[in-house]
Amino acid sequence: MSVLRVTRTDTIVDVRLYRPDKANALSQQMLMEFDVLTDALMRGTGIGEGARAVVLSGEGGRAFSAGNDITSLQGLSASEATQQMLRGQEIFQRLEDCPQVTIAAIDGVALGGGLELAMACDIRVASPTSRLGQPEITLANIPGWGGTQRLPRLIGEGRAIELILTGELVDAARAEQIGLVNRVTDDPVATAHQLASAIAAKAPTAVDEALKAVYAGARHGIVHGLLVEARGVGTCCTTPEQREAVQAFLDRKKPSTPKETV
Repeated sequence: MSVLRVTRTDTIVDVRLYRPDKANALSQQMLMEFDVLTDALMRGTGIGEGARAVVLSGEGGRAFSAGNDITSLQGLSASEATQQMLRGQEIFQRLEDCPQVTIAAIDGVALGGGLELAMACDIRVASPTSRLGQPEITLANIPGWGGTQRLPRLIGEGRAIELILTGELVDAARAEQIGLVNRVTDDPVATAHQLASAIAAKAPTAVDEALKAVYAGARHGIVHGLLVEARGVGTCCTTPEQREAVQAFLDRKKPSTPKETV
């Protein structure tokens, strides 16, 4: 049975982590299903064809995801553990790279790999009772699916190091304060859908190029980011949507023709 429930409404893809009895822990089967899904989103095939936004949530109301299924790490050699982490990193990176905007709707805990999955999304919204963190240190380990890289990018190096080294969890209000989530809302799924609909209504090339530019700078520095930004503007200028929008704007700004006098 599938552990990702994937549905589509118009241009928005809904992805629900479905292991409620395990707090939606990320099993190897779930990673395989994410692998297939992110490939379709990147290629724009299957459920990804014409998709403009993706909303991720967890089944059950008590957890977005409690993290990696701990049993999958039991008894691994260093090489096996490394390969498992690299595989998860690759899948999460594809999620970050996909041209659709991705929004994590967090209701309940987002811990370890669950938080790393949410951080691979472009936007995060959370319910007031949510708790987030990277508690791997309490199991004598470290985040392995991007937490050491994305957490500092979102909340700053000092705060990220503190959370990673203490394993401390933060509540939703604190997560919003430090920039780990964008919004706190009573219904994160509904809010995520509102955001998804608003962004899906924008020109797709502009959304894609904006995301590329933001992440290019975050990964490779401002010089490279500025180059990607400039090229993105160039790409947008060739699209029918941009030309039509500019023309409509100019038409609204045209002065009215003065009446002839006799």
